[in-house]
Amino acid sequence: MDIIFLIIFLLVLGILFIKYYTPKIKGFIGENKVSKALKRLNNEKYIVLNNIELNIKGSTSQIDHIIVSDYGIFVIETKNYKGWILGYEKDKYWVQAIYKYRRKFYNPVLQNQGHIYALKHVLKNYKYLRYYSIVTFTKRATLKTKTYTDVVYINRLVRTIKKYDSAYINEQTKNEIVATLLTAKINNRNQDKRIIANSKINSNGSCPNCGGNLIKRNGQYGLFWGCANFPKCKYTRKESNT
Repeated sequence: MDIIFLIIFLLVLGILFIKYYTPKIKGFIGENKVSKALKRLNNEKYIVLNNIELNIKGSTSQIDHIIVSDYGIFVIETKNYKGWILGYEKDKYWVQAIYKYRRKFYNPVLQNQGHIYALKHVLKNYKYLRYYSIVTFTKRATLKTKTYTDVVYINRLVRTIKKYDSAYINEQTKNEIVATLLTAKINNRNQDKRIIANSKINSNGSCPNCGGNLIKRNGQYGLFWGCANFPKCKYTRKESNT
């Protein structure tokens, strides 16, 4: 009797694992592939942030990849689905088709528009920013989509990003934007220390007034450290000569 109960328990456990954890594992694999592809970008022109969660008006927005670049903000949604993927730009749902199997899922183009809305809220002090939405699939899928938004395979992702080549954001502003995003994110346990080092963020401590990141800036009287939460926080400190 105990053996039968154990077998039933293991079967139920296996079904629950497949239902709840397998999609998350596949999603993680897809995001990891994109992260590796994005390492091919020049880190002097592109700052890559992975897995950023923002809380906007009580709702959580989980963004797979954000690229803060000389050319604008790239927002990337990753899907690791197999089979045919069918859908149009404004459809509420797209369809995953594997032989006779059909499954609807929320249109990732619309999903990414929600992510951009969240980013615009966080970066509201930067009104001039251009946002580029990209949805990327692994080669497990066969894309049968018709969209104005870029929907591409991972192996074409970097090429798609590089087609936007009109630079207008300087280094200081990029660092400020990255600091603002890292301050706003709610999943700080996954903070990428390499990004912080490369963009000179937090390299001289935190703001004593609000705890925000300090960024090196160049003002009328020379270099100084200013809070990333400016203009809400106006803390500044002179650059040390030592």
